[in-house]
Amino acid sequence: MKLMDDIRADFAANRSQTKGRLVVVAYRLANAARGPRGKRPTMPAKCVGVLYRICVEWLLGVEIPWGTQIGVPLRLYHGVGIVINDQSVIGRNVGIRQNVTIGNKGTSGPCPVFGDNVEIGAGAIILGGVQVGDGARIGAGAVVTKDVPAGFTAMGNPAKLRAPR
Repeated sequence: MKLMDDIRADFAANRSQTKGRLVVVAYRLANAARGPRGKRPTMPAKCVGVLYRICVEWLLGVEIPWGTQIGVPLRLYHGVGIVINDQSVIGRNVGIRQNVTIGNKGTSGPCPVFGDNVEIGAGAIILGGVQVGDGARIGAGAVVTKDVPAGFTAMGNPAKLRAPR
């Protein structure tokens, strides 16, 4: 069963992060209950969504909407203060640290798309329709509003790019 395989992979990726395990497993269950993107959730699914929101967003302080597209595994380090817009797309094997914001530049607009094997440092802010390539790294406290090519590192505010070594 794909859902259980995804949960096992997330669970293993967050082996030293109990809160990360809890958040990611809750996200996977809520995402599965929600059903396909673009289709209206059923009433029982909406109940799961409300419970997910209360437990994960309000109690644990991590906002990952249940409809967000996220690859497996997702690693959350020190999961608190993470805010992800539901229109963002996150690839496989992505690591996110505390106090990260991923979203658009206002109340609407394009959101970031992340490739695979991306690492996002604590306090980073990634806004707008940016593309973050495979293997890219976003440094702690970076404010990213422009594309980050595969393998590059974005650091600072505003973020400057450093080529891979």
